[in-house]
Amino acid sequence: MRSTVFIIGLLIIMGSCKTSLNISDVEAQNIPVASTELSADSSIILMVMPYKLNLESDMSKVISISDEELVAEKPESKLTNLMADLILQSGVAYCKMNYKNFKPDMSFVNYGGLRSSLPKGQITVGDIYELMPFENTMVLLKVDGETMSEFVSQIASRGGDGVAGIRLRINDDSIGTLLVGGKPIDRSKDFWIVTNDYVAAGGDNMSMLLDRKQFISTGLKIRDVVIDSLNEQFKRGKRIQVELDGRMYYE
Repeated sequence: MRSTVFIIGLLIIMGSCKTSLNISDVEAQNIPVASTELSADSSIILMVMPYKLNLESDMSKVISISDEELVAEKPESKLTNLMADLILQSGVAYCKMNYKNFKPDMSFVNYGGLRSSLPKGQITVGDIYELMPFENTMVLLKVDGETMSEFVSQIASRGGDGVAGIRLRINDDSIGTLLVGGKPIDRSKDFWIVTNDYVAAGGDNMSMLLDRKQFISTGLKIRDVVIDSLNEQFKRGKRIQVELDGRMYYE
């Protein structure tokens, strides 16, 4: 008991003798770090170098040859036609390989998603990365005829995008004539659209696509689909040769 009292008393005395410290002034200065004084770690360089070389090799791989420079323009262009054709072909191939009982009626590539042109001559993997820098995936949407019509109306209102599978005559920024698969659109039927996940989520003012009947994500990146498609054609000796075919035009 006495020891306990002694310890408590000792703590009280120590607390009362504690010195109070107050900050009276603060001095600060910048300590420069010269980049020349930082030496690279050779072990890190050796570890990273193979990946760097592989990346450079991949980006410089030639996957096709174009007879001319391809630039995105409206209402249609050889570049937007090429991209839309490749996506439609890939969508059809995906449905066939996965035993789907349908195939896409049209493809859509938003004009704003194409961020560069394709040069005349050799086309490399790096060129496609510059053209399509986003990590968008290919998706399939089932929509009714009214939603399909509203979707194409939005395309017409902004003067065109990349499409395949349809023929659109634009009149006063609206649908003049719309053919799907070579036939006038039947608004009582359903249609399948192959596009990217950004657009399918309502991006680029395409909110009407949120009112879909079915959604299928292929898990395939749009950019990879384009690269693989061009590369396969190139292996078969096919160059990029695209024509304007009047799939989208003003009255």
